[in-house]
Amino acid sequence: MNLAEFQARVQANPRPVIVDIWAPWCGPCRTLSPRLAQVSEAYADQVDVWQINADEAPELTRALKIMGIPTLLMFRDGQEVARRTGLQSVDALRTMFDALLVTDANGAAPRIARLSDTERWLRLTTGAILVGLPMLMGWSPFLVIVGAAVIFSGVYDRCPLWQAITAKLRAASRTA
Repeated sequence: MNLAEFQARVQANPRPVIVDIWAPWCGPCRTLSPRLAQVSEAYADQVDVWQINADEAPELTRALKIMGIPTLLMFRDGQEVARRTGLQSVDALRTMFDALLVTDANGAAPRIARLSDTERWLRLTTGAILVGLPMLMGWSPFLVIVGAAVIFSGVYDRCPLWQAITAKLRAASRTA
């Protein structure tokens, strides 16, 4: 399948879609697969789940800018609204499925927060400067801490540990 065929298929699908990019040799992919199947059963009539083997579709994988697997791509109304790379907990998967089904007062789907490439690189560069500056001007723990925080703000949306922690906190706040 090429990119045009994939995009046409996503556009034509009447329901939101989660696309799992995986490979048979990938350990985290094999761990994610049963979790994804478990959660997708609960949303069977609301969200479609497609699996694409990265080894069998390398051109599509490159065209979709997949840098690591497993990667989950979330589409609503034919548009990508989010992507998550790495192993996801069952709670995080439920949150993704729920986010695809939520609509605002106008019936539109809210976009799931995602940094643009420009914003990500700007944060990473600024953080690196703030961490590197104390090395040139003398030790300043404050600048190192601020720089590390700015660097993390550039990658937090791709950090599996951060996603797991925030999913647990969201689940705990719903039960409280």
